[in-house]
Amino acid sequence: MRRFIISFISIILLYVLQCTVFKGALMIGGVSPNLILMFACIVGFMRGRTSGMLTGFFGGMLVDIMSGGMIGFTPLLYVFAGYFNGMFYKEYTKEQMLLPISLVAMCDFLYGLIYYFITYMMRNRLHFAKYLSIVIMPELIYTVSLSVFAYILVYYINRKLDLLGRKRKVKDVKRENN
Repeated sequence: MRRFIISFISIILLYVLQCTVFKGALMIGGVSPNLILMFACIVGFMRGRTSGMLTGFFGGMLVDIMSGGMIGFTPLLYVFAGYFNGMFYKEYTKEQMLLPISLVAMCDFLYGLIYYFITYMMRNRLHFAKYLSIVIMPELIYTVSLSVFAYILVYYINRKLDLLGRKRKVKDVKRENN
């Protein structure tokens, strides 16, 4: 339950940061990072497919509902990102940063490509090289650079929650034995 509450608060906090601070003062070259996609990827890697998918779904729904556009497109992409990252949950140690940061980069790149194809190419706007160089790549670099710090923070919080869970189990076992 603690994890759910912390994830819920984190999604809301990241959305507020993404829409205010990173769309204003910290916008670089007209681009802001995709914090919720980054969080869904990191949670998927840290906690598995289900947690990554749920984080991606709720974060994507928040983005779509608040943007007033088509509802369902962003959650679908974020769910896939959370699921994909969750596939590596038990395969690699969580202390290694290269894999999760690479996965965030790949998911952000694919998100940018799919977003371009759905929103621009379908409207016969065929300036892919311009979109790639002005939007996709700068957003990818910005998101990946923030992912390093976000990964460390989420890793730290995840370890603390694991320790609290273990302490609770030990107390429950001691209580049952007495």
